[in-house]
Amino acid sequence: MADPYLYEGSTVLRNKLDILDEKTLDLVEAEQSRAKMMVLYKRGFQDFSPAGLCEIHKFLFGGVYSWAGQYRIINIEKRERLLGGRSVWYSNDEDIPQDLESAFQSIHLLKWEHFPRDAFVHYLAQCFPRLWQIHPFREGNTRTVVMMLTFFVEQYGYYMDQELMAESAGYVRDAFVMASLEQYAEREHLERILLDAVCDEPILYDEDSLKSIESAQRRRERYQKYKNEDYVPQPHYKREN
Repeated sequence: MADPYLYEGSTVLRNKLDILDEKTLDLVEAEQSRAKMMVLYKRGFQDFSPAGLCEIHKFLFGGVYSWAGQYRIINIEKRERLLGGRSVWYSNDEDIPQDLESAFQSIHLLKWEHFPRDAFVHYLAQCFPRLWQIHPFREGNTRTVVMMLTFFVEQYGYYMDQELMAESAGYVRDAFVMASLEQYAEREHLERILLDAVCDEPILYDEDSLKSIESAQRRRERYQKYKNEDYVPQPHYKREN
């Protein structure tokens, strides 16, 4: 079956801007979605449900794609470097609604308000990969899930270092991949960055806070380590004994 989301004979997603170059589309989409993330964050969000996930996706990508906020209508695969070119097993398109309902039910069953920070992060790394693996949208899945994750964290009185998550986007996606391998799932990679990103105090990004040499140095070290080869998620079968 031909992919209805692509221009005919192309690997470029159909878009409202009629951009036909894939790299240009990626750049425009990234810039627009990041700007929309900032607007949505200032506005606030509390709907932790399948409908809420669709709302976030539509807000972030509605300026680029006519199908933003709608569940995908085809099955998809994405080749993963960490999996030797294989894909994570995403939900079948017809199963997306019930899979999302089940995932959100599992999230809401937990008594999040009673968890200390380390336990809170541990269960985030257990629950949110389920949402990611369902992959309800044709594109923009990781950014949408991370945006909802950010609001969820702050709903319970913590603060998310959004800049750390954005600067480490490659690591974050790889961590979701490794946390979505069913019985072989490795969630420690995602838990590792969330332990740095989920904070008890607000994250200050203003110029005054960055003038502190000590503060700036700590931030650089924290952001850089997720680009270090020692921190790259590696499947267990690839590690040395």
